[in-house]
Amino acid sequence: MLLDFIQMRAGRARQSVWGGVLGGCLLLSPLPAAASDWFADDFETGTLVAEDSPAGRWDDAVPVSPNTLASGTAGAHRGRYGFTVVDRAGVSGSQASINAQRAPLSSEFHMRSWLRMRAVGTEGNVVLMQGLPALVELRLVLLPELRWELAARNGSGRTYVSLHGSEVEAERWYLVEFGVRGLGTTSGEARLWVDGIEQGTALTGRDFRDAANVLDQVMVGEPWSDTGTFTGSLDFDDVRVSAAPMASRLELRQPVAASGSSKCIAVDVSLRTSANGALAPAPYDAEVALASNGGAGDFHEDADCGSPVTRLVLPTGVSEHRVYFRPTGPEGAVTLAASHADFLPTSLAVEPSNVLPSDGDDDGGGPWTCASAPGAFGALPLLLGAWLWRVRRPRAR
Repeated sequence: MLLDFIQMRAGRARQSVWGGVLGGCLLLSPLPAAASDWFADDFETGTLVAEDSPAGRWDDAVPVSPNTLASGTAGAHRGRYGFTVVDRAGVSGSQASINAQRAPLSSEFHMRSWLRMRAVGTEGNVVLMQGLPALVELRLVLLPELRWELAARNGSGRTYVSLHGSEVEAERWYLVEFGVRGLGTTSGEARLWVDGIEQGTALTGRDFRDAANVLDQVMVGEPWSDTGTFTGSLDFDDVRVSAAPMASRLELRQPVAASGSSKCIAVDVSLRTSANGALAPAPYDAEVALASNGGAGDFHEDADCGSPVTRLVLPTGVSEHRVYFRPTGPEGAVTLAASHADFLPTSLAVEPSNVLPSDGDDDGGGPWTCASAPGAFGALPLLLGAWLWRVRRPRAR
């Protein structure tokens, strides 16, 4: 996606001591320590269940012959392994799935997975993921073309309500996410996102008071087929379940104010949720690739653009990191890009001509902002006091 950029005045080529201190506090923006995911599997063990060697992360794996399930290279979206279900039966009922049980989530839950349908013989209605005992289901349904569907139970009669999303194409990976909130209330809601775009009309104002509306088990694969007509393969990778919205996409932004040399552009690289665009912590040490169109410049770790990098690592629990871009090509807009196989990529157009040269004020001027670094405001009085003393002190003759 292309984001509007905010014109900024870069710092001076020779940074002052205090400018360096304040600029440094903007480089890394951790969120408060986030609770770990309720469940997560990247399938990189190459196994599925705890009894396997090495141990997998699922409690059970149940294929119904002649269908099969396996962790293997064919189902990998990222890394070496993914999870694949092959439906050969063409009958209704349970087909093949893996499941995991954990302590109940009783107020809200969120699920996500990379998904692909391939080698399809016949299309049909299938359940891909289930949250139990609430019976929240991610499905494929024929309407008449194959589309995404999210279904949940509503009211005392536990009748299904559902929303429908975009058409599903074979041989293509999708990042699919859904979230349920308001469990135990009459203001429940359920939402679905595909590749970061919300699907259909959200289910809102739903009666989720039934005692069964909790999550303590998740099933992935093809736990059920209504029509029994689907045949083909279903691939899953990077399955995660959490009590809060999870990171789904990368974002590049130019900060409003930053310290940097006159030839460098500050750029914040962050992870965001699909639900509301809020910052989201990295679920593991995530190595993000950085690039510019046509090699029209290079990225650097430091504000003076003296430490070139092509990648950065967002450590576990960290949501945002600042880098600096130095344009080296001809004048004109440059498109910057950030990518990682587990998150949706992003791009940002910047205009190098808007990076202003130094104004020659060797004393260096504030004020600076550390709004993106939690707790930094408490240090501003001390830092600004030192700056004011430095500006007002008598100059040597």
